[in-house]
Amino acid sequence: MRALLLVAALGGVAYADETQKPAAADAGAKKSDVIEKSRVEVQPAASAFKQLSIENPLGDVRVEGHDGTSILIETHKRAPDEETLDRLRVSLVPNTDGTVRIATTADKAEGHSVGRGAVAIDLVIRAPRNARVDAIVGSGKLDVLNMDGGGELESASGQITVRNVQGELFTHSVSGRMSLTQVFGSLDASTVSSDVEIDSLQGQKLIASANQGKIAGRRVRASEIELTTTHGAIMLEAEASVKGRIYVSSLRGDVDVKLRRAGALIVRGRGSKIDLGAAAQTLGGWAQVAYGQVVQGQDPAIVELRSQQGTVRFAIVQ
Repeated sequence: MRALLLVAALGGVAYADETQKPAAADAGAKKSDVIEKSRVEVQPAASAFKQLSIENPLGDVRVEGHDGTSILIETHKRAPDEETLDRLRVSLVPNTDGTVRIATTADKAEGHSVGRGAVAIDLVIRAPRNARVDAIVGSGKLDVLNMDGGGELESASGQITVRNVQGELFTHSVSGRMSLTQVFGSLDASTVSSDVEIDSLQGQKLIASANQGKIAGRRVRASEIELTTTHGAIMLEAEASVKGRIYVSSLRGDVDVKLRRAGALIVRGRGSKIDLGAAAQTLGGWAQVAYGQVVQGQDPAIVELRSQQGTVRFAIVQ
């Protein structure tokens, strides 16, 4: 069995594999390449699967939640020849505490050098939806769908896509774009030089940062929001929570925030050009506008917006 190296097992394991020439659907494959596809299913034994740790520097990773108790892994390997294909490894290590480690490697061979782009291992994993997912990729895509255990996702230049995920979530990339949709839980997203797109988030906290890239958030509902960029615009459509705190700042990008408010709201802005949606007064270097009636004993929501070289805009929406 070339596709999977089973290092340890908890329960029943089922395999299937096939080797073939690439079809048109195999992205990046040449006609002369060799493709191998395998499937493995692992059943839990002592403990239910509760955490997946995935490292795949050689290709894409897709994790989908399902209602069963087993883990199903589809492996797609691509190489220029059979000898190189035999050096591509996938290791699966299920532990008795319910954690599972999945990793890919390419064995070295003397006098036979193959460029990283000439080989690939793509993984499609179906796991119990309440398991936590910790995954790392290089230039491959990282997709996580329909999972309820949160996790930590990291890429170098590959795109990170999340849809319908619950639990506390951390995402990091160097230059990989992020698309995060239907996140139910706190989110911390950071990138060096790519865009972050957030749609439909509901949780206690949202933190997102980018050095060279824009941040766009829509349908956001969180008590604490902190968005920061250096060379990128920030756009936010959110609902202001009672006693909530929203901080949006960019050094050189524009800041555009639209809020639905549930109570009293104080908005402060600082920048080269400011529009807070109403006549503002100046307090301590900040332009400030109060929306709604502040009730004694109830703290208003606070919004602070700033851009040193960009435009700051704020509006209340119905």
